[in-house]
Amino acid sequence: MTPKYALFGCNPLAIEVAWRLSLVQQPFVMLDRDPAMVELARQEGLVAGRIDYTDDDALRAAGIGSHIEGVFCLLGEDSENVFLAISARALDPGLRIVSVCQAPEAAPKLLAAGADKVVDPYEISGARVHELIERPEVVELMEQTVFGLQDLNIAEVTIPDGSWLNGVRLSELRRRMAQNVLLLGVVDLERGKELIFSTRGIDHNLDHQDVLVVIGPRGDVEAFRTMIESPAAPAQG
Repeated sequence: MTPKYALFGCNPLAIEVAWRLSLVQQPFVMLDRDPAMVELARQEGLVAGRIDYTDDDALRAAGIGSHIEGVFCLLGEDSENVFLAISARALDPGLRIVSVCQAPEAAPKLLAAGADKVVDPYEISGARVHELIERPEVVELMEQTVFGLQDLNIAEVTIPDGSWLNGVRLSELRRRMAQNVLLLGVVDLERGKELIFSTRGIDHNLDHQDVLVVIGPRGDVEAFRTMIESPAAPAQG
């Protein structure tokens, strides 16, 4: 199958992303400058190849500007991911680019370079630990999903026009959530594309087209999505 996504980097994080894409049957290719890292990915049974990401012709040959719809910048250095984001965005203005950052101060640079979203793995880990401390019921969720070998999904749920959530505070939504999901945060398009973690203590005012990021079993995530899309507010839990 022609790959739709290009993962730049063959490190353990990239390999984990690759397996997630495999689970949902999304075709992809992994690319790295380091032949040892490429071999590591191949030993995991993944399709991987070498590339000089500083060469625009090499990026075009990999499908940037043609069949590649999304790029994951998962290289080990922030400077590498910034350069890659700039190059990929120049070749395809409509490309979806997601990047990781190693240092929080690199996030604005990556967004300026053309990344649609920037993920800080350390901040996400910290947010999850905080949730475990503040919400003991999350421990049960993690046991049921991760340790119980059930499905665990991270999903983006956009608040549609007509939803009861327009103008509602984030704290009110949490009081009415009956699903077995963990709300990680909100992407407020008026403020940019940064994920505002719910653990930061910001009682965000929700609006149409804001994006809620949740984690949980597939069925509960879909039930949460249905609740969000309803014009009527659910009973308070």
